[in-house]
Amino acid sequence: MKHLKITLFAIVAMGSVATASAQAKKKFKGKPIEAGFTMGGSNYFGDLSKTVAIGETHLMGGLICRFQYNDFLTLRGNAVYGAISGDDKNFKDDVAFTHKDAADNPIEITRGQRNLNFRSDIVEFSAIGEWNLLGYEESTRTRPYTPFLFAGIGVYKFNPKSQFSYMDGLRDATGALIHNAQLQQFDGQWIELQTLSTEGQETTKFNDRKRYNLTQVSIPLGVGFKQQVDDYWAYGIEFGVRKTFTDYLDDVSLDYVDDQIVGGANGYLAAAMKDRSSELINPNTGLPYERFYMGNPRGSMKGSDYYMFLNFTLTRKIMGGKTVCFQF
Repeated sequence: MKHLKITLFAIVAMGSVATASAQAKKKFKGKPIEAGFTMGGSNYFGDLSKTVAIGETHLMGGLICRFQYNDFLTLRGNAVYGAISGDDKNFKDDVAFTHKDAADNPIEITRGQRNLNFRSDIVEFSAIGEWNLLGYEESTRTRPYTPFLFAGIGVYKFNPKSQFSYMDGLRDATGALIHNAQLQQFDGQWIELQTLSTEGQETTKFNDRKRYNLTQVSIPLGVGFKQQVDDYWAYGIEFGVRKTFTDYLDDVSLDYVDDQIVGGANGYLAAAMKDRSSELINPNTGLPYERFYMGNPRGSMKGSDYYMFLNFTLTRKIMGGKTVCFQF
């Protein structure tokens, strides 16, 4: 009888362990999927930045979802929002371009005199692959951390704007008003630049220049580090740049076009926003700087612009994962 009770107890105990183990396997069965959020900073590199301007860094944030395909490959989806901006005043003494005056003398134009600026929201959806350099198992029992490289493809939306400053009653050397009185209503407003065709896009003379699309494709590239905290939570940090296929994140790329061409197609506001030099006073003359001639360089024309994120991630396992084993 005593042996029977011991046997029955052993069977019940083994059954309990088996049931618990089965529940654990059911809970963690399959390849893991994590979901969480990301926060950090966003910035840009382009025609209005000699180098990345730290002062132009903005907050970014969004949602991420990870699928651990195997120890060395993680697939990820991102939905993030950020902002970028640039201002010639950040590098005001740097030479923007050189042109010749009426007497054919070379004149250096600084970024400060060019006086362009912009800001833009960035909304991005991307699919990314992470290459886990050391291998990565989503538990704290084996390899709970790894540096990784990542690459993928994204779709993003941007819309460069610049703040207009109305120069009330200010006249140039010829006595002409810098700004038409109709523009006073726009003073202090942030103006969308793409619709103004500031470089003559789709005007009669420059109909070969097409307006840039505000929704485009990017290539995310970067490095990061991630670590599993426990069987559920993981954190990470990463830096990534987005290779774009446009030179117009900042609405600056080619050369200056005459006021008559830009203004004739899109009005006084377009002519005022394409050349901001006359909003500054020349200390040598006490008058506004002369507006630039047609054909003077407005941008670098050397390549595409970039935007970038430096961000932290925090994710939680929502299904799948390594089987939890009981230890006695």
